[in-house]
Amino acid sequence: MLYLYALSEPPTILPSMAGLDESVLAVEHLGAIDAIVSVVDSARIEPTDEAVLGHAGVVDALAAANAAVLPARFGRGFGDATALRSAVAERSTELQQALARVRGCAELAVRVLAPTNGGRGAVESGGEYMRARLDDQRRTDRLAEELHAPLASLARAATKSVGASPELLLSGTYLVPRDALDRFEARVAELGADHPELTLACTGPWPPYSFATAEPGGS
Repeated sequence: MLYLYALSEPPTILPSMAGLDESVLAVEHLGAIDAIVSVVDSARIEPTDEAVLGHAGVVDALAAANAAVLPARFGRGFGDATALRSAVAERSTELQQALARVRGCAELAVRVLAPTNGGRGAVESGGEYMRARLDDQRRTDRLAEELHAPLASLARAATKSVGASPELLLSGTYLVPRDALDRFEARVAELGADHPELTLACTGPWPPYSFATAEPGGS
């Protein structure tokens, strides 16, 4: 099986490391797109910790060495180079646009945790309860946007989830130009200082997994 790790803009710089099962990394040149692959014996790669970490390690190294990389999801494989070429050709325009979107960027993730309030006291009616819940949601939405907007302004693209749980106020991912990573992390620190009642955690930089939405088909 021809196992796919990522797509990139040529010329691709290969990291000096092995792929899954100690296979040799190679580049399949597909016109305006390169595919980073290796030949593995198995028809299907099991999602063991070792395999998942091995896949992620190759993608991390590729993203560090190349300006535009679209990570493939774990387990993406093709019968041969012809099948890979056909799958990429079907979505060539979309894939090139995705590569242009992530060029020169990395992904950062921000989670904002709020302290628990120990729950509400007794309420007199269902209507009172619903009004209180609505007020809470509005406050959460306003605060989440207050935190998200200045971070999104430093990013080329961003996603967010608000109020997934009482403790998780905001979970956001940001596609940040690499020359703005320090500014982004400094802004997170500033927002944390402005809101000492909250806990802001920033992780990354990562390859742009959350923004690599255009992928070829495969097994």
